[in-house]
Amino acid sequence: MRYLALGAIDGILTASTLSATLLLRGATLSIDLILSISIVVATVNALTVFVAELSHQLHEIEEISYKISLREGSRWTLLHTRLLFATLRSTLGNFVASFAGAFAVLIPSYLYPYAFLPAVVVSIAVTSLVLAGGLGRRFLEFSLLIGVAVAVGLAIGLTFPIIA
Repeated sequence: MRYLALGAIDGILTASTLSATLLLRGATLSIDLILSISIVVATVNALTVFVAELSHQLHEIEEISYKISLREGSRWTLLHTRLLFATLRSTLGNFVASFAGAFAVLIPSYLYPYAFLPAVVVSIAVTSLVLAGGLGRRFLEFSLLIGVAVAVGLAIGLTFPIIA
């Protein structure tokens, strides 16, 4: 679940940051640009998750293996293979969630130029609702945290525009 949440938030945040200058001016985006941004964002986020998670899990296996046998294990085992597939599943989930987060922010702007900010607000609300499991205090906390992160991303995107 954490990689789905991470992917969605990364997608919303990164797509908003990269395209802030264009979208806040009411410019229209082409489908090609939306797909390009979404794929790049999702790929970078997924690769980051893969490398971080695999290195963490391999370290955990080595530590457990050493504690069990009191010697260093250097062989590739069934446990390593299962770990690799679990990491790949997490990576794929992160990719899909990240792509969806980016796409959810960018596609409304394609359909209606001034839909960017409402799309960001709706994306934050939906992501917060899923993370919190419903309305209530947790929903408000997640909305605030994600909202602040996206606001910082927008400020950075406007200060240092990449797509002008």
